[in-house]
Amino acid sequence: MISSSFLFALSAHAAPSISGVSGTVGNGLTITVSGTDFGDSGPNVILFDDFSRGTDGQTITLPAPVGNWSGVSGNAPIYEAEDGGNIAGRLVDGDVSRQLQINFDPVQEIFLSYRIRIPEGYHFPNTSQPGTFAPDSAWKMAWIMDGSSGYRGDDDICLPTWGNGTYFSLIGNDGGIKKDGVANPLQVGRPGTENHWFSFSDWNRFSVHMKAGNPDPILDKGLIFAQGLSEEFGQKTIIANDRTLFDGDDNVNDNAISQWTRLNFSGWHRSGGVNAVYDHMTRGLYDDIYLATGSNSQARIEIGDASVYSDSTKLTIITPDNWSGTSIMATVREGGFSEGEQGYLFVVDSNNNPSVGYPITFSSTSESDAATPVVPEEPIDGSAPNPDPISTTPGYSVSDFANILLEWMKSGTSLQGDVNKDGTVNSMDLGVIMSNWE
Repeated sequence: MISSSFLFALSAHAAPSISGVSGTVGNGLTITVSGTDFGDSGPNVILFDDFSRGTDGQTITLPAPVGNWSGVSGNAPIYEAEDGGNIAGRLVDGDVSRQLQINFDPVQEIFLSYRIRIPEGYHFPNTSQPGTFAPDSAWKMAWIMDGSSGYRGDDDICLPTWGNGTYFSLIGNDGGIKKDGVANPLQVGRPGTENHWFSFSDWNRFSVHMKAGNPDPILDKGLIFAQGLSEEFGQKTIIANDRTLFDGDDNVNDNAISQWTRLNFSGWHRSGGVNAVYDHMTRGLYDDIYLATGSNSQARIEIGDASVYSDSTKLTIITPDNWSGTSIMATVREGGFSEGEQGYLFVVDSNNNPSVGYPITFSSTSESDAATPVVPEEPIDGSAPNPDPISTTPGYSVSDFANILLEWMKSGTSLQGDVNKDGTVNSMDLGVIMSNWE
């Protein structure tokens, strides 16, 4: 195992290089990144949810900006508005788990990233006061497994868990992560040590890439990349290539098939423990949940607050729409950044090699702004205003709306789909369509 504040897997491949970024870097808008050595294929991103479409206190819907959730637990997850306007998902709530679940095709490789925080005044599960960690197993923040009951011990791994009252780790009920044939939790953050990253004062981000050994995932060692990040403690990275990730059929709840097919948020949290009287003060918020599966899942695009990836104490992952070795079209996700804030864009290839940061500035224009028709102001002299090309877009009846939406879905091939006449069929056209539906 290799542990450090920052270290990427050694590779003979040249790191990606960015030569330019075109488009407006605003939340929900499309940009194009040009350069070299990005890799011929990008990740298979099956889910991204920043909960931005929700309303405070309402039930979280299954459709997400990218992909869909498959279901929820018996207690519906809800949107929570923070000061400043950010909307997050409340998935841990007192003695209630408000779980989101996603099912996917069987894989042996995944990349997961999400932000997580405990709101001011609230508690880590099973604690008696804010700002303290539980004395025992208390929180499985995310939980990957095989099947809906995989948590019982079928290829399950917590990503991560606060499992022993001492540190965060990657391990599950199956004990599938093994070193020299023995279940061995991988430590991924221990308070009071140099690899501690979890902050009680603001948002944290946790990312993990897991790839099973090949050709035999039970006997051959796999690869794990884990990264914890907060502005308070910085970026902490752990890479392990000395363990297997699957263990075959070793318990009554397991089988001989080595695969992951399900992910739960939150996985589980303790209530009714030694600090049960404080359970009502337990709360956990999640945001910017990103999941890619299969080969190349580690390839990604991120924006950080430093020109060197390892120096970034704030990172947001953005979602690719098209990917080639020299060009990537992607949708900007603002994450913890704000309009007017400077950042640096990175392309990270499938071997986890990052580019040098390319300077960008977050625009005050976002997807919602771009979708809003501009209403021309009345001239002071009382003459008729000059027509605005967006404001004069005709309203759509139900039948027209359906037809124009079908044209827009052809994305890039239909002149009729280019309703704002800017030469490109993209999300801006959809915004115009939606805002002019009569």
